[in-house]
Amino acid sequence: MLVNDQQNHVDSCRTVDGRVEVSTFSQRDWAYLPARRRWRHPLLVLLLLLIAPMARAELTVYGGLQYFDWRESTTPSVQETGPIALGGLIWLQDRERGLMFGYRGEIYWGSVNYDGAELFTGTPVQSTTQYFGVLNEGQVRYRIGAGSQEHVDAMLSIGADVWRRQLSSDQMEDWYVFYARVGAELGPSAGKPGWIASVGAKYPFYVYEDAHLTDIGFDQNPALHPGGNWSGYASFGYRFGGHWSVVGFYDSYRFKQSPSAQITSGGTTFLVYQPKSSLDLFGVTVSYSF
Repeated sequence: MLVNDQQNHVDSCRTVDGRVEVSTFSQRDWAYLPARRRWRHPLLVLLLLLIAPMARAELTVYGGLQYFDWRESTTPSVQETGPIALGGLIWLQDRERGLMFGYRGEIYWGSVNYDGAELFTGTPVQSTTQYFGVLNEGQVRYRIGAGSQEHVDAMLSIGADVWRRQLSSDQMEDWYVFYARVGAELGPSAGKPGWIASVGAKYPFYVYEDAHLTDIGFDQNPALHPGGNWSGYASFGYRFGGHWSVVGFYDSYRFKQSPSAQITSGGTTFLVYQPKSSLDLFGVTVSYSF
């Protein structure tokens, strides 16, 4: 985040087949049923028909480590780098082909090195930044059989990535990033060994940043809304023996500079905004699929 005073002085601010068997009624029996009970039976059948395909699903739990690289286009520059731990789960319908749904949930946390400058003085400073984040993602896939033990999925997903960036005891930022991903994924059938790979593009379509400016002496705390830009993601790995997998991955975000907002402190007016920023993640995970 950057703050400009009225003299345009710029300071760098430190700112995550199932079967369903049913009984039958005669038309005479049906006619004498109360209206509420009359509709209960077909609704139950419909519910079972919807749940039966979802019962066949694969659950994967994973953990790993990723190298975190956050950069802000400021003068002086801001960069944060270091390892971040992660863990999560993936739920995915198990079908040979056709339309299917999935979910991914993840948490991540860690301390990274901060290389930037003080907010008001511009004095270079090196310290650490704490990160904690939670990600939730819904997926829609269309599966194409690629062999007896493999498949290819075309995937569209919508997710929410929320993280806290704790720069000091009294300075922090909360980020709420809503994004879309589109891509393709290769993987083995459930319970089978095989190669794992994915590639695609990612776009943050709505970003909300709470810089908690009143905690550091400002009179107002306007929300900041960095723009989104396209970035890429990819992964490559292997599943051993049908359950254990090791996967290397790359993920990223690209944010445009946010519109400026006017704030005051001590009778002085400032303009605050989030500069153009980028995040690159390189990591590896170990997972087990049930």
